[in-house]
Amino acid sequence: VSTQSTGKCSLIKPVRAAHCRFCDLCVDRYDHHNIWFDQCVGARNHLSFLILLVALINLTFSTAWDFFGSTCGKREEYSRLALPNCLPYISANKSSVLFAIGLFSLVVLLASIYQLLVQIKLITFNLTGYEERCLRRGYPIHDDLLHSHYYHSPFHKGFKNNWYTFLLSVKHRIISKTLDTV
Repeated sequence: VSTQSTGKCSLIKPVRAAHCRFCDLCVDRYDHHNIWFDQCVGARNHLSFLILLVALINLTFSTAWDFFGSTCGKREEYSRLALPNCLPYISANKSSVLFAIGLFSLVVLLASIYQLLVQIKLITFNLTGYEERCLRRGYPIHDDLLHSHYYHSPFHKGFKNNWYTFLLSVKHRIISKTLDTV
């Protein structure tokens, strides 16, 4: 697997690095640019991003749980409780702000769970979000992935080895314009 020069940075970059158009940096194992934190997710901070997703899921779940518990009745009623059953109670008690907070927490919870599941799938197959998007669209990002699929990726080393590499890799780096060598 060879290295190539980025057209933007004029640096020699590793095969799995990509240039972020938002940060104007080349990032090793570039996954995506996170617009909420204005930072790229790559080899250097991918594990931290997963930990953040798990913490966000925990926070939004507990917020939604507390909302439905405080506005929709007693905690023993959760087994038969559903959102339509809460609406008359909410309108009668004028707690629309709490309803908005609970609904927002529920939306963020579902989006965070989806993002976590996507990340787990990508790590399992040793692909980045950038590589997966390019594969799906048929873009040639590098020769090794030109005719690949998840199961036949040249980077796929088996599920156990992929997770081991992801969790215990010490090869975390970011390539910026200020670096003259990698």
